[in-house]
Amino acid sequence: MDVFDKFFKKYSYKFDKGYPDMNNDQDVLILESILSSFVGGLKLFETALSPTELSKDATLAGGEKKPRIEILIKKIQNDEELELNDGSKFIVANKEEVLDQLKGKTQITKAISLEDKDGKKITTSNLKKTAEFGGGGGMRGGSELTAKGESAQCIANEIRYSKGSLTAEDITEENIEATKNKVEVSDFEGAAELLKTNKGWVDSSVSIANELASNYSGPFIQNRGSDWVKTLEAAVKPKLKDIGIKDINKWNPADIWMVAPDEINISWPETLSEINSLLLEKYNSGKIIGVSLKKAGKEASLKVFNDPNVESTKEEYKGIEVRPTHAKGFVLFGDKGKMEFRNFNGLTGFMGEIIGAKAAGGKVGYSVIKKVLSDNNIELSDPKEIKNQVVNDDPEFKTKFKALWGRVDGLVDSEFENYYDNPKKTPNQKLLYRVSKYLALELVDAIDKSENPNEIINDLLSYASSSTKNSAIFVKAF
Repeated sequence: MDVFDKFFKKYSYKFDKGYPDMNNDQDVLILESILSSFVGGLKLFETALSPTELSKDATLAGGEKKPRIEILIKKIQNDEELELNDGSKFIVANKEEVLDQLKGKTQITKAISLEDKDGKKITTSNLKKTAEFGGGGGMRGGSELTAKGESAQCIANEIRYSKGSLTAEDITEENIEATKNKVEVSDFEGAAELLKTNKGWVDSSVSIANELASNYSGPFIQNRGSDWVKTLEAAVKPKLKDIGIKDINKWNPADIWMVAPDEINISWPETLSEINSLLLEKYNSGKIIGVSLKKAGKEASLKVFNDPNVESTKEEYKGIEVRPTHAKGFVLFGDKGKMEFRNFNGLTGFMGEIIGAKAAGGKVGYSVIKKVLSDNNIELSDPKEIKNQVVNDDPEFKTKFKALWGRVDGLVDSEFENYYDNPKKTPNQKLLYRVSKYLALELVDAIDKSENPNEIINDLLSYASSSTKNSAIFVKAF
């Protein structure tokens, strides 16, 4: 089992598509959160020491946590070279001025000006996040992997529709090359290489291709990132803002589109409801099938979403789950279902994520959470305001946090001080805990004490699973 197979086996449920879509900001936050839990803050795309990055802890050898600001102070005091993003070196000459702005700080909000002995001026944002600051090589090429995987499914589908029942042994170089002028994909060569070298991907692609062909007769032109897809997205995207959908995947998360040859030049209507109706009509006639992909085993399954002829399942609210040690909170629903709420990117990125049972790890961002709660006459704190209060050590924040802690079921009043100012945590870890824990507790407590917890949780689940009233029909393959 290679590294990709191991990763997807363990974490695929966390992503709407079964793997991280690197064009989806929420997926990037989730993946960075997973990676940081065992490699110490590895970023998908290596970043400079922006104010946000400089305000974080570095994870050093052996898992030791140390504030990056402290590391920078020491290097400046010792006249050590600092590496810049362009690879050049820099020694700070205006030491006293810079150290005055850094000492005693756990967070900075603006880049600090640096000057060397020759008068060259830069800012701390020009500094490279080297290994000394807990930086890694970065995990690059995520979006390329997404393109390869989805294009690979198109190739496997074309082979299946051309030759009939498919096995892994049929994914040969000859059969792959035979599809080259028949599929419309964004990375044919990369997908071909993936199918030639990754057994886990082949097995998944084959099982999904067989299941799709068993349910939809075709013929189809397989599309991923094609002109057809871009035309559809161009017709849809301008209409999403007015209905409160920021992520097109929450309208329709299809990764590939199986399109009948006579529908390649289809024209899209003017309104979103008309586009959705047309997609439903074409789905029912077997002409256009949008497919959301999740890595599958030897026997794939299909599930249709947003078919108005099929009554959607409603989940029953079952309560909340909180633990003092974790900077998060859970809402429980249905049969062992959970939705987790926390920050996914340090002091920011507060969102909800379905754990396991439904929608393969669907997610909801704060703007949606706020709207759903507001529709139920519940107002939540602004995460930015909470962050600022914590960073500035506002005494009023501690008072209201303690009061919130005391009214949430499952927490003990006498434990608040120990967790609020945990001596085992670094200053930055304390800040992260306070912001995320407060926001999570406020949210789950509000849902728990609301008049309509069932309505709230189902609204959140609908958005997370791309099943809002404005979403279009699609098939999830898994």
